[in-house]
Amino acid sequence: MAGEVDPPVTESVFAQAVLAAAPHGGSCEVLRLAEGKLWTSGADGRLACSSHEGDTLSRNWAQKISKRLDSPTAAISLDGRLLAVAEETQAGFQVWVHELDAKGRMSLQKPRNAGRFTLNIRHLSWHQTLPYLCISTDDGKLDVWWEESQGSSTTASRRQLLKGLEGGVRCAALDPQSKLLAAAFTSGQLVILSFPEAAEKYRSTLWPKSVSGSGHLRLSWQPNGKRLALPGLRSLRLLPRDFGEVQELTGGHRYSTTMAVWSPSGEVLASASLEAVALWSNDCLQRIFEFKVEPSSFAWGGQLLAVGTKTGQVALLPALVHTDTANTTTGPSEKETKEEVAEVKEAEETKSADAEPSTPLEKRTELFQPAVQMKFQPGSTHRGRRRLLAWNEHGCLKLVIGSKHRLVEVDYYKCRDPSSLREIKADGVEIGALGPGLCALASSRHVAVHWAQSSFEHLVPDGQCVEALAVSRSFVAFFASPQRFLHIFTPAFTRIAELDMPHDIVSMVAFDQMLFCVFQAQPEVEPQLHFALFDLQKNDKICGCLPISPHSTLRWIGFSAEEQPLTLDSGGVLRAMLSTSSKSWIPVAEVGHECKLWPVEAGGGVLRCMEVRAGEEPQVAAQRLTTVPYNLPVGFESDAAAGALLKQLVRSKRGRSRSDAFSLQLFEEHVKLKDQELAYDVARCYLTQGSEQLSLARSMAEKSELHELALKLSQLIEGGERPAKRRLGS
Repeated sequence: MAGEVDPPVTESVFAQAVLAAAPHGGSCEVLRLAEGKLWTSGADGRLACSSHEGDTLSRNWAQKISKRLDSPTAAISLDGRLLAVAEETQAGFQVWVHELDAKGRMSLQKPRNAGRFTLNIRHLSWHQTLPYLCISTDDGKLDVWWEESQGSSTTASRRQLLKGLEGGVRCAALDPQSKLLAAAFTSGQLVILSFPEAAEKYRSTLWPKSVSGSGHLRLSWQPNGKRLALPGLRSLRLLPRDFGEVQELTGGHRYSTTMAVWSPSGEVLASASLEAVALWSNDCLQRIFEFKVEPSSFAWGGQLLAVGTKTGQVALLPALVHTDTANTTTGPSEKETKEEVAEVKEAEETKSADAEPSTPLEKRTELFQPAVQMKFQPGSTHRGRRRLLAWNEHGCLKLVIGSKHRLVEVDYYKCRDPSSLREIKADGVEIGALGPGLCALASSRHVAVHWAQSSFEHLVPDGQCVEALAVSRSFVAFFASPQRFLHIFTPAFTRIAELDMPHDIVSMVAFDQMLFCVFQAQPEVEPQLHFALFDLQKNDKICGCLPISPHSTLRWIGFSAEEQPLTLDSGGVLRAMLSTSSKSWIPVAEVGHECKLWPVEAGGGVLRCMEVRAGEEPQVAAQRLTTVPYNLPVGFESDAAAGALLKQLVRSKRGRSRSDAFSLQLFEEHVKLKDQELAYDVARCYLTQGSEQLSLARSMAEKSELHELALKLSQLIEGGERPAKRRLGS
């Protein structure tokens, strides 16, 4: 497989990872891949061995290795002889080293204690060839345990290299020559020590605290020991052994990388981020495998890479390496002199300099640069065994993935009775939505609505998969693919409508009688989003393009308490629809480009958010929220009277005539203030083309001697100048 060469087609760099169910009830970590078998540890506290054929796994056996309720920290040595397990006991956090028999099972021999610590053991990693175990802990300790042979017996030793001086140790890796030990700390520093002397050789701050302190960060030495792979940013950095200039590999990821692992041969380097695994060879990008769930662990086995995910699924990826058939020999033949080799090299460099700059790799990098819109449920998180399915003004839904079952914890904020906090057994549930006093849960086979005292279920048609879910007091809606049907029912599952949609869903949310949906037109290019706003009471629908900041993606949608649709993109721009009868969207607030705020609810001119670190998700639904004020539109709040009229305009639900009346009053206020630009914006966005109110507005401008404004209004009346986004029906 290593000799295969990809066809020179740009799109071939992308592939969709095929996920197989892991042999555990919950999350799992891949530990070893060898001889057609895969060893994993799971949330059930077991070590499992599975055979793989193609993309399928079949479990051979499982063995209990931990009594903990979550996935234990474990690692198997490269030769498959030793298993290290970290678990919490009454005496603290301990590491045990077990002997494995020929079948890979734990032997009956008593395990050896490799250390006891006061805080959690973050990472265990074995040396690539020798029985050396690196132990990284949250209390800042960095230990190395190793096994030595003395005649016919073996003894174990342990040395503590660091002790709580740099904060918690995120991960560590011992180089193949057993002379250097690299460690990443929660302070963002990379420290390289000599082994076993523990003398500091290198120190540098390479990561922000928010990156190094997050979940996974895995370093890896090249098998020849020449370079150290450093994830943690969108680019993958390679630090040479002499600590010289750092090399960056770019174009493989659009989110921060979390793991990097070299293959045993050193030919391929694998890196992972939130949504992708990239394979590199000769410092060039070879493959990008896209994941629908976050990769969490790697295990190399020959020309295959096993990838474990945070949802407990496993993917087996082929390591397709580009090799040059002209350079397959170990070196020049005896007939080739040094001068001939130099002439060939010089000719190749000249040819490369004269060639077109658009190489296949550059084209692949260019293709991967645009931001790709991901599907999401408003207020939901994706990481961890305890994650949020929904969090909004009504309360929160929390999914708890246990070793045998899945539970959904429901907490309604606005009512405090025995039914406001309860648990629902929900095996197979992946997405959820929360409304006033009820919630909806969806799995691959059914959609269920739960009230305080009753529940209703609806079977999903065969061949369809629920991708989005929304619920309000009067209806429940779900979008199913690949048929792209939008199903709308009453909470008791009496059918209201079934709509065939032209695009894939991105997200949707419900409020009272309104359903707000966002669709993606062409997912292979920069996001081109469309929206549909359904009013079930009036049997009405508004469609249009949804604006978004350049090179950004949509990250949240919702309704304000005044029934106003809102959107927030990754560029930090909060937008609002001017009124429920308009297609116009206007930026109303800036929350910052890094988007460290997690939106929860909106109303009364403020967006309530939870503060999180950049790139992270909230672990719990906190009651204390940060408020971000917003105005509609930006700049209209400079005058109190204009601001009051604008709020009346936004909240008006009594038809176009009343909306135009408020708009005319707002226009008059800005004319009095001599704000020609703002007055023109009000007329352009709010007043109906050719209406009587627009003619009255022109008369006001002429009486106030605002001739430039009057001319622009004349053009609006005649239809010669209209905004890009016009009112529905105008």
